[in-house]
Amino acid sequence: MLSSASQLTIATTSIIFITLWSLYARRSNFKGGCILPPGPTGFPLLGNVLQVPSKVCLSFITSRHLATYFRTLVEHYGGLVSLNLAGSTVVLIGDMEVAKTLLEKHSAKHSSRPSLHYWRNYVDPTNDMWGMSEEHHEEHLIGRKLTNNIMSVVRAGKTEPLQEFEAVLNVQHLLDDGGKNWFHHIERVASSTTLTAAFGLHCPTGHEPESRELFAILAEIVHLANPTASITNFLPFLDLIPGPMPWRIRARLYRERHDALYEKLIDHAMRCSAAGMDTWAATFVGENKPYGDQRRLVKQFAGAAIETTMTALQTFVLACIRYPEWIATAQKEIDNLIGPDRLPSFRDRPFLPYIEAVVRARYGIPHLSTADDTIEHNGQAYFIPKGSLIFAVTFAIEHDRSKFEDHDRFMPERFLDSEGRLKTDYETSAFGFGRRVCPGIPFAERSLWIDIVTMLWTFSIRASDQVDPMTGLPFQYDDSDAAFHGAVTNSPFKFPAVFEPRSSQRVEVARREWAEYEKDLNVLMPGTTEQV
Repeated sequence: MLSSASQLTIATTSIIFITLWSLYARRSNFKGGCILPPGPTGFPLLGNVLQVPSKVCLSFITSRHLATYFRTLVEHYGGLVSLNLAGSTVVLIGDMEVAKTLLEKHSAKHSSRPSLHYWRNYVDPTNDMWGMSEEHHEEHLIGRKLTNNIMSVVRAGKTEPLQEFEAVLNVQHLLDDGGKNWFHHIERVASSTTLTAAFGLHCPTGHEPESRELFAILAEIVHLANPTASITNFLPFLDLIPGPMPWRIRARLYRERHDALYEKLIDHAMRCSAAGMDTWAATFVGENKPYGDQRRLVKQFAGAAIETTMTALQTFVLACIRYPEWIATAQKEIDNLIGPDRLPSFRDRPFLPYIEAVVRARYGIPHLSTADDTIEHNGQAYFIPKGSLIFAVTFAIEHDRSKFEDHDRFMPERFLDSEGRLKTDYETSAFGFGRRVCPGIPFAERSLWIDIVTMLWTFSIRASDQVDPMTGLPFQYDDSDAAFHGAVTNSPFKFPAVFEPRSSQRVEVARREWAEYEKDLNVLMPGTTEQV
């Protein structure tokens, strides 16, 4: 344990470091007569640090989530906001046109990623998670290139039979228990769809050891990617302390666990490839391809696809319960085209514009400025200093009061024109911007579409009369901050839901079609039944 004198020395050094850094940053925030975007007044030295919510270390100050706080700021200050976090500039964007200007037209300056000391030096020193790395890193360039190659195959429909298979299996699980364990079933369909495409690992129950281990690792990644994961993110000089410090031990244990799982998954993928199944891992390995063996880079893509798809589907179910008025319109469109005698398939997608709008109505990681920049907004030129963290606040952009009536309601109609067709000027911030736009959009949107349309064809999704064990009263459904974790993907907390079959005929059809799918399992997924 450190002595009192040592503790005093560390505290004094920390204060001096923060003071000097703040003074330097303040002098760097103006250029050519331009000023920083507007923002709240902060405190001396600390700036706005104590005003920004963090569920980890500042829960005693505010219970709001970061997304809600950021949205409040951009609505108040007019779409472009700056914060001072102990000398570091954070720029918030709540306007679609400003986001496109900075992050697409000026993407050469704003396409990097912030690099946390702890993440860069201990959690991922080899840049395996290339989506989190700086743009110029070779791993990022290769990983993105290989992922784009994979997505060209997805766009051609190669993964659609697999996605239909998993969606129909999801319906079987929901039929079996009436939705009692629906949260787990959504986790299973999101993970199994991705793991099968990436590694040939089909997870029929979601209780497979590899599936559970992956979710544990993803939860650890969310924690370790948080600035509060290690004090060295704020006071990097403390890393001069030698020996097995707690932050070093935790990162080492994470890497060992992470690497062990993915080695097993990639080995399984290569066996499936030998049996005739195409997998993403095999594409990343590709020893006879220009980039050589890049198997470790597939880790990033698989984890991101599972988290985002799972969160979107969970939020969809919440929307069914909180705003049920749109469901009748969606099911009418499905019934008019498909009827009760077969399940939906991807061939129906072009003829179901309302369902497409439901997918679009779903509820980031910041960019990093690598050069000074200026932007004009509302008649004022603003300065964006090099090193600024830039957040496109999706929660504000997708709920823009100036564009959407009832902007906080789940209303698929907002994406349709007066004749019920999809608007041609549709644009979204949900998948990022410019050079950092999510390369997995084709796979994610296909998974969401088939899972949503299949559940709507089969079930009436409604609130449960289950008693909340915390209060002893009927469960109160909520879509405020209190209902969501507030982490990177901001998934909802567990809540009960009822999945009631719309008719006995639909149950019979779903069971019959699943029986046919089961017969074709070895053809669709050769080698997936092998042990990992």
